Amino acid sequence: MIKERAIEPNFHLKVSLSIIYFLGTWPPRVSKYRILYLLYTICSFTFLLGILLTSEIANVIANWGDMSKIVAFATILMTNCVHASKVFIILYRQKRIQGLLDIANSPAFSRHDQNYQDLLIDYTWKGIFHHAVYQSFGAIAVFCWGITPITDLIAGRSRRLPMEGWYPYNVTKTPAFEITAGHQGIAIIIACFHNVALDTLITGLITVACCQLAILERNIISIDNEKNIQSDNDKSFLAEGKVLSYQQLKKCVMHSNMIFYFTREIQNIFSSIIFFQFLSNCMIICLIAFNVSQMKVYIPAVLIGLVTYMCCMTYQIFIFCWHGNELHLHSIRIVTAAYSSNWLSNTEEFKRSLQIIMMRAHRPFILTAGNIMLLSLNTFVEIIRMSYSIFTVLQGSTA
Repeated sequence: MIKERAIEPNFHLKVSLSIIYFLGTWPPRVSKYRILYLLYTICSFTFLLGILLTSEIANVIANWGDMSKIVAFATILMTNCVHASKVFIILYRQKRIQGLLDIANSPAFSRHDQNYQDLLIDYTWKGIFHHAVYQSFGAIAVFCWGITPITDLIAGRSRRLPMEGWYPYNVTKTPAFEITAGHQGIAIIIACFHNVALDTLITGLITVACCQLAILERNIISIDNEKNIQSDNDKSFLAEGKVLSYQQLKKCVMHSNMIFYFTREIQNIFSSIIFFQFLSNCMIICLIAFNVSQMKVYIPAVLIGLVTYMCCMTYQIFIFCWHGNELHLHSIRIVTAAYSSNWLSNTEEFKRSLQIIMMRAHRPFILTAGNIMLLSLNTFVEIIRMSYSIFTVLQGSTA
């Protein structure tokens, strides 16, 4: 099974980090080319988000008071604002994030231990799967938006940019239209890949924490089980086995503490941006549904783009909530693992230490969005309900 599904452990992190690096958001910490890379970062940010955000904010100012127009392009504005916030978080907290990546790839997390390759590979494939599904929704949406000018040309409709924006020149004339439309089309496609990579870097780190909890669970269950079976008739060997089992338990405690630190760092670094992402997506989902319901003419490319964009925003919330929920469930299972170990025939010292682990496991690892909302499937359902409630209010106001 391992050979058939062979993949480098934590490869999902490598994929996300490679995209982030090549798009200018992961400068080398110590390098003579750091200054040049930072210049590339500024140019990349300006091309992908800076120009779009400026035109979208200017469009809001130009159409202030006309809520119907503002609602029409507010979704992409909110997405770009949160995306820009993630870029600043990644750059500002790069050292701490690199620390998490170093831990994930360190011997402390058993990355190269052959005894756990099945778990490491399984969780790596889970990370790849979520990245692929999320990226698929986003790619379809931005591709449909990017080809809007082409479909309008084929259908004989008037010229229209892929996204609404205010520019200090007439965007309907050649070559201004072609240049602006080309920039928007390329920028939103590349920005989509970048945004997905930022999100899957966060969820990928949570996947690593879940994998380590699964490894910890296996280690606790297997403590001294085989050794005691072999040494029932040898008292000296049995006593040596008890000492060894206690040492194994101490390693499990150290591993547990490392996972706790790892999870707490994820919480401290990304909690605020996940919260703003949830608020933004809640509004985006209901606004997209409202815009679709208000469409008078259904253009296939625009409609497919909006629907897949809504699916993308929904899945974006889901992957955070699903991974947070998985982390919670994995940490709860440590209690059962401790009870399933060979504690009955062990020393009192071993039993007391195991009790401490069980007491700690009764306070499971949890992640929150801004210390307000738990990352759980219940939160995902509540956000979807809230979006639907806002949608019905908007529908009622236009009835």
